[in-house]
Amino acid sequence: MHRQQIAEGPVGWRFKGLPTAAHDLTIEQIGQRRYGLFDPAAGVEWPALVLRESALRHNASVLARFCAKHNVSLAPHGKTAVSPQLWALQAEAGAWGVSVATPHQTRAFRAAGARRILMANELVNTAFAQWVQREIAAGPEFEFYCYVDSVAGVELLDAALDPAGPPLPVLLELGHAGGRAGCRDSKTALNVARAAAQSRRLSLVGVAGYEGSVSHDRDAEGLAAVGAYLAGVVREFEAIAAAGLFDAAAEEYLLSAGGSIYFDVVAEEFNKLQDLGRNVRRVIRSGAYLTHDHGFYTRLSPLGSPEDGGLIPAAEVWSQVLSLPEPGLAILDSGRRDLPYDQDLPQPLALRRGDSVQPIDGWRVTSLNDQHAFVSLPPDSDVQVGDLIQLGISHPCTLHDKWQAALIADEQDYIVGVARSFI
Repeated sequence: MHRQQIAEGPVGWRFKGLPTAAHDLTIEQIGQRRYGLFDPAAGVEWPALVLRESALRHNASVLARFCAKHNVSLAPHGKTAVSPQLWALQAEAGAWGVSVATPHQTRAFRAAGARRILMANELVNTAFAQWVQREIAAGPEFEFYCYVDSVAGVELLDAALDPAGPPLPVLLELGHAGGRAGCRDSKTALNVARAAAQSRRLSLVGVAGYEGSVSHDRDAEGLAAVGAYLAGVVREFEAIAAAGLFDAAAEEYLLSAGGSIYFDVVAEEFNKLQDLGRNVRRVIRSGAYLTHDHGFYTRLSPLGSPEDGGLIPAAEVWSQVLSLPEPGLAILDSGRRDLPYDQDLPQPLALRRGDSVQPIDGWRVTSLNDQHAFVSLPPDSDVQVGDLIQLGISHPCTLHDKWQAALIADEQDYIVGVARSFI
């Protein structure tokens, strides 16, 4: 856990949303004091991002059970929050490793003690590649993997790495037309695989892909397109294995895909892989499942509904009513700087006045300014200036990048921890 004091920075400065009473404490000390989230003496300043501990632990367990049932490993994508505290919950639930997208994220999780990091992206920063090689050499327990998708990328790494150092494990990334990075055809994939296999400074240990850009729907057409893409990833893996291009000295090979929408299809297609006579670890990289949401992932995740033991939204932003300037309109103190809006606008869920909490229906956030939310109200709404409004969010990846710290609260509204984000 990161033990840096909350009061770092200019005198009197602290992370937004944290209790005034806790501004000079470490993260662990805040949890030990168990401040009341809505206790005026604690001095929580609104808006505040709150994560419910029970939902976080539930969601971690749900995906762990899914992975065990479907013979896949989980390297949750740490880019969702870049939070050592949240990653620790995932590791406790049995996560195999952590996925990242950038050198910065790699360094953050390595500093937090991560021993297995999958950089689900091409590595072309040579200075960072040299740092990774030194980390591997200094700590035999440390495992790191990254992607290659071009002969030029292979040659760049080959020229930068120390020939006397340990080889850098790489996965060949397979893309699709119109997608992001990744080889677009079998000929390119085999050429890149041959270049990696011939390099003495690289170790080709697997194949990876990303199916989330193939479709954004779970209708029959979307699922079929995703399934076809993943079947192609499996075929390319088998072709590279048949060509003898994987590193024969590797203890196991990796086959990886799986965002937060189609990980069920990934598990199904990856388990069709033929027996290669070598251990192949199938790794999914879902990250948004831990926080989940009230919108995008509730609609599209294969485990999005809590009714059947699925995922539960863990994140809520509590915002205060600043103004009731005209009939049918409330202005809240949170806006684009505090709330994600790239998939859906936030949803008003409940109103709190003192110790009374009431669910609300028919309220709708219609727009956001930088620091204000416009809420359309039914004519008979009982709302007052100063009331607190619980907002559900959509797409946690663009929630956490707005908060350096989130309060973790139990079901009795006591603050039991803080999750720092190093985005």
